[in-house]
Amino acid sequence: MATLKPRDLITANLHLVSLPDVVLRINEMVEDPNSNAAEIGSLIAEDPALTARLLRVVNSSLFGFPSQIDTISMAITILGTRQLRDLVMATAVVDQFHDLTNEVVDMETFWCHSVTTAVAARTLSAYLKVRNTERFFVTGLLHDIGKLVMYVSHPDASKQVIELTGEKTLDTSQLEQSVFGFSHADVGAELLRAWKLPDSLIEPTMYHHRPIRATHYKNETAIVHVADVIANNLHAPISADDDNPADKVALLTLGLGQDFIGKLHEMVYEQLDDSLQVIFYDSKNSKAA
Repeated sequence: MATLKPRDLITANLHLVSLPDVVLRINEMVEDPNSNAAEIGSLIAEDPALTARLLRVVNSSLFGFPSQIDTISMAITILGTRQLRDLVMATAVVDQFHDLTNEVVDMETFWCHSVTTAVAARTLSAYLKVRNTERFFVTGLLHDIGKLVMYVSHPDASKQVIELTGEKTLDTSQLEQSVFGFSHADVGAELLRAWKLPDSLIEPTMYHHRPIRATHYKNETAIVHVADVIANNLHAPISADDDNPADKVALLTLGLGQDFIGKLHEMVYEQLDDSLQVIFYDSKNSKAA
């Protein structure tokens, strides 16, 4: 394979990896101190499908609010603009990528793993009383997004990596490095940079398999790493080498013992069916309709 860089895969597949304009505009408005919640709510409300999806999510067991939230303005009042922006990002990414072919890997398996990681990351961050738990949901959802870019751009090489994981002792990231010259984590981080997302999402994506390498966002990276392990325990892992225990350094960083993992399994499992329905299956069914 000719020498490639992660950025090359992004550039060559802009038609697939570009987010909808409304998502980019919402992100810009949230970061703009001159924009207000009413303006952001009005922009979201202009997209009926997005509005309906967001209201389904905020009324799901992920949040467990005691009363129904039936307007975007109410959702913003309760959640805040940044948390709602993060949910917009989550639903948009699944919509954007869920139609990809199953040529390399089963897309339902991929998204079930990603949503489970997202739920686990949000649940763990809430348990640890970290602010803005929705950013962890988004990071968990996106942690493997680089794999999709690799599957689309180089399906044969991606198949080779998947096949080799069952034959060699090297893990997926090492095999990707030998075949591509970089890993799915590198591609994922590059994609998030192209989307102008904050470093607090990029670094955990880059180092979710190697949390010890995180420098600025150690806790965030450790949370996503542990969430990934939980997801692999609750569902058959995408790659044969993924079924590994949580990194001891990551557990130490978060002040968690190995015995907590079992408790976290139960907490995540309680929310999983509803979360998969509103994040993945609703999107799949609406596209099929």
